[in-house]
Amino acid sequence: MNLSVVLACTTLLAPNQGDSTAASAAARRWWLSGQVNVIYQWHPAFRALYTGPNSLLPWREHATSRVATLYTGLSVGRRTEFLLDLESAGGGGISQAFGLAGFTNLDVVRNPTLGAAPYVARALVRLTVPLGSGWEDASPGPLALASRVPVPRLTIVAGKLGLPDFFDLNPAGGDSHLQFLNWTLDNNGAYDYAADTRGYTHDWRGARVRGPRLGRAAGRGAHAASRQRHRL
Repeated sequence: MNLSVVLACTTLLAPNQGDSTAASAAARRWWLSGQVNVIYQWHPAFRALYTGPNSLLPWREHATSRVATLYTGLSVGRRTEFLLDLESAGGGGISQAFGLAGFTNLDVVRNPTLGAAPYVARALVRLTVPLGSGWEDASPGPLALASRVPVPRLTIVAGKLGLPDFFDLNPAGGDSHLQFLNWTLDNNGAYDYAADTRGYTHDWRGARVRGPRLGRAAGRGAHAASRQRHRL
């Protein structure tokens, strides 16, 4: 059973009266949204020839995980955005998330000693440098606030972030809140990536976009960027 509750509140600041450019007219100045995700899982008893400390336990068990995230963002001018996400993760998974190579709940952290105290999930700055005079529409989200961006452009992001927010994006399976719950479906199981136990790291990235794109890596919506837990 998967229960997801999404609360969102955003605003659009009116453009300056003396500036009639399309970019200014569509500039989103701040973002505020919240999300709570609760996942309950249960399995019946089953026969097992061997059971160890890291096995999926053969007796009947159930577990509930919960994650609450507050997304905030502020756009300063047309080129700079500051993003800050606060998060709290609690509960657990069946068998303490052991026993399955691709565990069935992406929200579970394998270290129960971390507790449910709130922590900073993301704290980053995004700088967009125009390299030409063109513009394209974009989808505003918790990791990118602008509804129009320059083309071509250079985008630099630095701070505390999750690498799967930007790398190897999969539109069919990249959000444990709206798509699949399994670790290896929402995060590619063929490789690992630098992150702390919560799934975040301090890093920077740069990307040059030469022409219009079908989608934006950094604007995946209010849900997709969340729950990228590291599995070590």
